[in-house]
Amino acid sequence: MSSPLPNARDSFAASCRRLGPRLMRDLGLSDVQAAGLLGNLGYETGGFRHLQEIAPAVPGSRGGWGLAQWTGPRRVALEAWCRARGLDPADPEAGYGYLCAELRTTEAPALAALRTTTTLAAATETVWRRYERPGVVAPARRLSWARRALDALRDGPAAPAPARRPGRA
Repeated sequence: MSSPLPNARDSFAASCRRLGPRLMRDLGLSDVQAAGLLGNLGYETGGFRHLQEIAPAVPGSRGGWGLAQWTGPRRVALEAWCRARGLDPADPEAGYGYLCAELRTTEAPALAALRTTTTLAAATETVWRRYERPGVVAPARRLSWARRALDALRDGPAAPAPARRPGRA
């Protein structure tokens, strides 16, 4: 995707301060592990600015969608998960709920691997290798986004989490 742009940094940082503490609480992650995940998601979405993949890697496909740019069967699963709960897949809270649900179920091995990491580089790599499994890896760019995520988590106060949490029992 891209490297962080100056105008995207503030918005990305604010999103990280909002999402990071929730990921730490909901998935049992450290700040470094949450930043590795957020950095990958930031890379995939242009700093959480694009729900729809801009240039799908597979010609004629619908491309990636949402927080993790879910594609193919994973996109279909996201849409089914949202439909079963009466949620709009474009709602950021639906994307967050599905991210957590996927990491607790079908992608639980990726979450377990992420929880064993102790450095930002290892967390970032674990997410792209075990969870994202992207067609375009761009490790340096993902790590750049992860560094910005960690800076945001450590430098700023967390924004309050929304009251509702889709997908939670």
